[in-house]
Amino acid sequence: MGGYDETPEEFGSHIRTFAVEGLLNMVGGCCGTSPDTIKAVVKAISDVPRRQIPDPSHMTMLSGLTEFFFSPIIPFINVGERCNISGSI
Repeated sequence: MGGYDETPEEFGSHIRTFAVEGLLNMVGGCCGTSPDTIKAVVKAISDVPRRQIPDPSHMTMLSGLTEFFFSPIIPFINVGERCNISGSI
């Protein structure tokens, strides 16, 4: 099997942190998840309010090493792939 080292309580604690920070839309399990894990998740987030999804900004956003917001004050941007020293396969 998978070799999962976290206890259900530890997993629930991590999920709670993500939920409180507003990073989750959905929570569940995967292979290796037991009923005890799901119970711990439910217990950990049952008092956390549902994430409110913000309205879309309709602004183009790109990401790489840092985020980039394309805005009307920037008339043109050329986006290309960076090459590494080893090259691409």
